[in-house]
Amino acid sequence: MNKEWNLKEFFETDEDFEKELKALSSKLDTLEELSKNLGDNFLEFFTKVFEIMPRFEIEAYSTFNLHKDMREPKSQDMASRVDSLSDRFSLIISGLEPYILSLSDEDAKKFISENDLDIYQNFFDRILRNREHVLSENEEKIINAFKPVAGGYKESYTMLKNADLEFPKLESKDVKLTEANYVDLLKDEDREVRKETFTKYYETMRKTQNTTASLLKNNVKALTIEAKLRGFNSAREMELFTDNVDTKVYDNLIDAVHESFDTIHDYYKIKKEKLGLEKMHMYDVYLPMSSESSKKIEFEEARDIVLEAFKPLGDEYIEVLKEGFENNWIDVYPSEGKINGAYSWGVYDRHPFVLLNHTDNLDSLFTLAHELGHAMHSYYSNKNNDFVNSDYTIFAAEVASTTNELLLLNYLLDNTKSDEERFYLLDHYADSFKQTVFRQTMFAEFEKITHEKTEKGEALTLENFNEIYYDLNKKYFGEHVISDKEIEFEWARIPHFYRNFYVYKYSTGFLSAVVLSEKILRGTDEDKENYLNFLKDGNNHFPIDQLRSAGVKIDEKETLKSSLDVFRKVVDELKESI
Repeated sequence: MNKEWNLKEFFETDEDFEKELKALSSKLDTLEELSKNLGDNFLEFFTKVFEIMPRFEIEAYSTFNLHKDMREPKSQDMASRVDSLSDRFSLIISGLEPYILSLSDEDAKKFISENDLDIYQNFFDRILRNREHVLSENEEKIINAFKPVAGGYKESYTMLKNADLEFPKLESKDVKLTEANYVDLLKDEDREVRKETFTKYYETMRKTQNTTASLLKNNVKALTIEAKLRGFNSAREMELFTDNVDTKVYDNLIDAVHESFDTIHDYYKIKKEKLGLEKMHMYDVYLPMSSESSKKIEFEEARDIVLEAFKPLGDEYIEVLKEGFENNWIDVYPSEGKINGAYSWGVYDRHPFVLLNHTDNLDSLFTLAHELGHAMHSYYSNKNNDFVNSDYTIFAAEVASTTNELLLLNYLLDNTKSDEERFYLLDHYADSFKQTVFRQTMFAEFEKITHEKTEKGEALTLENFNEIYYDLNKKYFGEHVISDKEIEFEWARIPHFYRNFYVYKYSTGFLSAVVLSEKILRGTDEDKENYLNFLKDGNNHFPIDQLRSAGVKIDEKETLKSSLDVFRKVVDELKESI
């Protein structure tokens, strides 16, 4: 079994890479000339855009080379030059959508039919549905000119938090506190370490509290202003519009989670008892109830486990996975200079590429399952669609990866050999609900409240942010966890608040995956086929419609509640086990 990428399937030599880079640059020269007079050249311009797009697989090649060894100057140079070419391409085609929006529905339909461009109908439809929210040409130019300024709040926040803040060394442990090790230190068995970590983290963050509040306030304000200018009822409506998601999906999620507060509060009660804590503080909540199995799971064994766990998805799914394991789809182990973390990257007309940093443990096994979910989504989407319709949404992406994790979890639970291991797996499942559903929904509710206050003309100050967040924290964690005063400022450490109404996708994706994994394991052959069709749909339909076809009515609160009932069952079993 191969355990490294074979990047020579892109280019045999550096000279081949340089030739492609030069050829692409030449094509962009031609495209740039055509862009200067779109009225006369639009058909040729449009055709060439979609001839060039797939050739930007060169970006995958340069990125993979860099991520294999971030220290390598040659790889840094290659990636930088490809990035510059990609930026140039984006600039050249920036007039594409405005031109399409300038067409009447009749002219757009005529252009597609006369030029045999039926495969691009969905592409046109996605753009044209924005027409009522697009302003005049000059107004759009003004808004687009100011977008880098509005987006700058995220950049400023990132620099402030990760570059300017200096965290202290802990007295209870010989280690310096950092943003990167904060959560790991909150899992330390020594309570003094956890408490000092928590206290000193927020003491340090408080040093920039007024600046941080100003950045988030203005990020919120910029989004609400744009939404108003574009004729949306709210910033939330504008951000959900791209995926054609009704705001009721967002509201139903919050309502359903509120109705399950008793379950999450029971979970914390169980956790407090299991950990032997008289009082549970915020710095205790990351501590797992049981230690991860120390059993070593080498990659070969991990492969065999996921192949067994995913068998309910059918023979074809398994055969494709086997091909991936044998034919360089996965770069497995950590190495000097290799980028941290894990990801999957689908390359059209080739195959998905998966990066891991496998460390032969249970966590690595779950990471493998997660990334293979993304990889198989890309495989099926690319195989069954033209390039223009192959790029599925982020909303749908997290469903496929989480479904695989849950299939693995159910397989492990069905084959566990000890009560201790079963308890660990159940706690892992419950913790996934806590982190992905309850925590992300709390973030989503914070976003909703803060944007609505701004839209009503109400103030958003440091004190407002703290009060809103602290009140939410008490509701979500309940009476069995002490909401320490420091936690009111946790909003300041959440970078997702600068991604604007993004976090609810984690929650809905997880709850969708709960339904789908249950259908795959205990449903009919039709249920399994519906799921595979979901993976194959690419970007042909909006995500809510894709999920509905797969058997998940995520826009109905009853579906959300049925998924949360699974959480109730997990918590009840944990309660019986302590």
